[in-house]
Amino acid sequence: MTTPSGPAASLDLRLLVVFDAVLRKGSLTLAGDSLSMSQPLVSQSLGKLRRHFGDPLFVRTSTGMSPTPRARELAPKIAAVLQLMQDALENPEHFDPQTSQRTFSFIGTDVGVALLLPRLLQYMAMHAPGILVRATCATKAGVESALEDGEVDLAVGSFAISRSPFYQRRLYYSDYVCLARRDHPVIRGTLTRDSYLSSPHALVTPMPAGYEALEQFLLNSIPAARFAVTVPNFLSVLTTLPSSDALFTLPRRAGIQVGQLVGAQVLELPFEVAGFLVRQFWHERFHKDPANRWFRDLVYELLADPHGDSGE
Repeated sequence: MTTPSGPAASLDLRLLVVFDAVLRKGSLTLAGDSLSMSQPLVSQSLGKLRRHFGDPLFVRTSTGMSPTPRARELAPKIAAVLQLMQDALENPEHFDPQTSQRTFSFIGTDVGVALLLPRLLQYMAMHAPGILVRATCATKAGVESALEDGEVDLAVGSFAISRSPFYQRRLYYSDYVCLARRDHPVIRGTLTRDSYLSSPHALVTPMPAGYEALEQFLLNSIPAARFAVTVPNFLSVLTTLPSSDALFTLPRRAGIQVGQLVGAQVLELPFEVAGFLVRQFWHERFHKDPANRWFRDLVYELLADPHGDSGE
């Protein structure tokens, strides 16, 4: 076995955990809370790191503790060291879903959660009875931090996450359809440009991340006076659509499923509206974890378009 020598031999590896926490939290207090350490102890640890690397590493700004260029350079290397430690000390070589008692969690839009959760629960009941599933809805600002902090195993949706240390895998591409109640007084099986533009509409606000093209299309094409109802999420259509003449424009998979549940007309849009890609995202610290890999492979199997690009 090779023994560390030189500067590495004098560095307490526990300090790297502090570095990682301060980087993720942007605050000494929050970093301490996540590690069950007092703020003064975190400050002392940061002082040791600063002396070891000969750099301030983090400087206080109006938004919190911001990393210096040297800290940004060190961040992926320290993350790799911590991942190796976790792999060596915690991760089993094999994950058995049939006997596991683990809880898996994912974050997504209300539509994404509604599509995935029933399929997951059905599979777990048959093949992994001891596993629990926890789902949460995404906010535009909270997805990356939830992955970084380990609050969730996966994020599923059309999120703008492309930087390191995150991985992603394509699931499917979606466009949109329009829903109208079965006995709509004007819409009868087909949808023309004129009937779409002249009908009352429902507006989801705020729109989930990734739906910007739909939001702009609706706001640019439909006069404000024609938005008959504003709803907080796409699933509000379940209770609102049957008693409203408003048209609901939804992602295709959700639209088909909701249409079947409430007996609504599912209509093709008479306009071209840019769709979106749905992907799953995870943090690099869980990339090699056998349990996390099993879970994301299962999500892929349940949701992915078999004709789409499956590159990971």
